[in-house]
Amino acid sequence: MPARSLVRFVLGGIAALVAGGLVLALELWTVLPAPTLPTLALAVAVPEATPWGIAACLAAGAIAQWAASGWARTVGLFCAAAALGLALVPWCLLPGTIAASEREMRAGLGTAYSAQRSDPAPTTLGRPYDVRTAVAGYATSGIVRVRTNLPVPTRDGRRLGLDLYEPPAAGPHPAVIVIYGGAWIFGNRGQSAEVARSFARLGYTAIAIDYRHAPVYRFPTQLDDVRDALRAIGANAPAWNVDPRRVAMFGRSAGAELALLAAYEPGPLTIRAAIGYYAPVDLTGGYRVPPQPDPADVRRILRAYLGGPPEMFASAYTAGSPLDQIRPGLPPTLLIGGGRDELVRLAFAHELRDALRLHGDRVSAIDVPWSNHAFDSIPNGTGGQLARYYTERFLSATL
Repeated sequence: MPARSLVRFVLGGIAALVAGGLVLALELWTVLPAPTLPTLALAVAVPEATPWGIAACLAAGAIAQWAASGWARTVGLFCAAAALGLALVPWCLLPGTIAASEREMRAGLGTAYSAQRSDPAPTTLGRPYDVRTAVAGYATSGIVRVRTNLPVPTRDGRRLGLDLYEPPAAGPHPAVIVIYGGAWIFGNRGQSAEVARSFARLGYTAIAIDYRHAPVYRFPTQLDDVRDALRAIGANAPAWNVDPRRVAMFGRSAGAELALLAAYEPGPLTIRAAIGYYAPVDLTGGYRVPPQPDPADVRRILRAYLGGPPEMFASAYTAGSPLDQIRPGLPPTLLIGGGRDELVRLAFAHELRDALRLHGDRVSAIDVPWSNHAFDSIPNGTGGQLARYYTERFLSATL
């Protein structure tokens, strides 16, 4: 074999093996559990980026087909084909997930939920999933007025802040109060900016609020901070273009726990809807039956938040669990979680759904089987679009 042909043979084989091995190694995170936090990021991101994963697999297959020969081509094509099968898993599950989600929405809001809108508010998506949105992102047309760091006095004399995202039209508007996640330990209200803007473009006044963090501040400080923010919003409702009789609570992860707790108790605002993404709703159960594997060390997080294990702080675990606050007459609830969540087991959301229905409360629980915790951190991903679609329709039907 001439030297030039030998070089092409070797380089082509290496390229095929590297490309095929890389896409297969990445796409395995569509089905593999993540043992560590760095790998958890891959397990969250890879299933949500389906079009890009498919494109990468096809590119790897093309490299193997045209640049390699012999056994290197065979191995490269096999790896690319296996990776492509994994990359297609979310799309294969999507039709059944949409059908199940529609059933849940009708079960929670009635068969005509899509026609129950109190306002002719637009929605971002015309369907639960759109490949064009996955590739190009959401349209961001529409002016949003933003006011930042508005004061929130707390009951212990401290001062927190909130950010206001307003539609351009004259108010008052129904409001969506947005609470960020972060294991009650880290994060800030700036994390809520993107979703708050999306709500404001739909005609809601979106309010991103803050709370103090564990372990320096333990429960119920975080819930008290949310209560104080609600009190400040009620006191300033006319100036902040908020209709205090039409308010929804929205939270992610730790923020979802706080959102549900605040929605399930009397307060200064009329909470008409509660939305929780991958919400920890049973803290005692979460401690006793942690996920396996447990990349974030759930028990350590709960001890930091509540002061220790449930054997020593049973009342705090009960008071911090939305599942233990169920009673008749609660506002409609939307729960959305990932079937592969490795921080909050989806079974707890099902327990909350069943308990709410047992008490005659309206609830819809949407499962996204391919998604992990914080899947909507890729907002135009497969699970992110699905969650946004049903969240917008839930708000339209309840506010």
